[in-house]
Amino acid sequence: MDSQIKEFELKKFIEESFNAFQIYKNEIDEHLNVTLGNVSCDMDSCIGAILLGFYLTLKNDYIAHPGDFEKFWLPIINCPRAELKARLDIAYHLKKYDVEMDKLVFIDDINLDSYAKKNLLKIAMIDHNELDVTQKHWGHCVTMIVDHHKDEKAYLEQPVDRTITFCGSACSLVVERIFRDGLERFLSLNTFRFFMPAILLDTENFKPSLEGSKWSQIDKDAIFNISRLDYSEYYNDLVGTKFSKELNIQLELDLILKKDYKNYEWNEKRVLCGISVVFNPLHEILFTFSADVLKQKLQERMKNNNLSFYAIIAQFYLKGTACRELMLFDLDGNRLSHLGKLFAESKVKHTLKKFTGLKGNFLFFALSDESISRKKLEPVLREIFDTLK
Repeated sequence: MDSQIKEFELKKFIEESFNAFQIYKNEIDEHLNVTLGNVSCDMDSCIGAILLGFYLTLKNDYIAHPGDFEKFWLPIINCPRAELKARLDIAYHLKKYDVEMDKLVFIDDINLDSYAKKNLLKIAMIDHNELDVTQKHWGHCVTMIVDHHKDEKAYLEQPVDRTITFCGSACSLVVERIFRDGLERFLSLNTFRFFMPAILLDTENFKPSLEGSKWSQIDKDAIFNISRLDYSEYYNDLVGTKFSKELNIQLELDLILKKDYKNYEWNEKRVLCGISVVFNPLHEILFTFSADVLKQKLQERMKNNNLSFYAIIAQFYLKGTACRELMLFDLDGNRLSHLGKLFAESKVKHTLKKFTGLKGNFLFFALSDESISRKKLEPVLREIFDTLK
């Protein structure tokens, strides 16, 4: 399903809206769901109707049921088709994002009265919380309100999903829902950018003097969350490269141990410890280079750096899940055994790992907390060593 939704971008949603309109314009006896902005049809109402329709369509799992338009939410532009060109900013914005006005559905394109009279109409309102006087006869069809104006207390006698709160743009409230429901991963950055102008215009590009009177933290959070997506692709590239098992293992063992390494003095400076962070599973390192070669290399590094003890923290991803492992190496087997018992009693959640044929100088642990890092583990090991005489 994820791959299907990823293909359901803005252009595809607009096309599917037009396909739904081609059927519903015939006044069929089936349920029709629409999203509707207010009659002023400014950017927040126009783009908001599309955004709310997009969100509800995804949330309603339409992608798994293509063609079942009773699961689709059709955005209605709440002005006559001929008038939209007078909204110069909206016309400019639609053209910039290659959205064809001919593919949008306007209030004079479809007979909503027909569906309302037969109780086949559901309306999700955005950017207003009471229908215009010319549309009040659809009031019984309202099932959702997403708005930032004064609450007119309309439709209290019927079940309505109501979100009415102060912010700059009603679109911010829909963006908030998208991230709350975890649907942001299915929308591209370009799609989010299409919906941003309503927020920017209604907050006057977050003019500082208007905070609290014209816009709120909800708007800031919406833009912040969208902006994070702007960097997510590059972030994913960086993380993918940093944690690439293939690229890391090609560095050879010496560089693998050196590239993210620090020295620590413990037990009143009587113990010098080295800790390497590696980005391959420990078993991959052991079986790529062999346990004997690893032991030899660690002994060499301990001698060159005058170390008493060595630890390796492995950080890697397995099927998208962050994994952490710890290897302790000590030439003093008795001390290592004692260290292992003390670590087992520590606050670090773990399970003991076993590698057949490896014992004596090595101890291995799988760590349960994916946030574990050298910064968190070093104080634990330091505390253990500080108890040793």
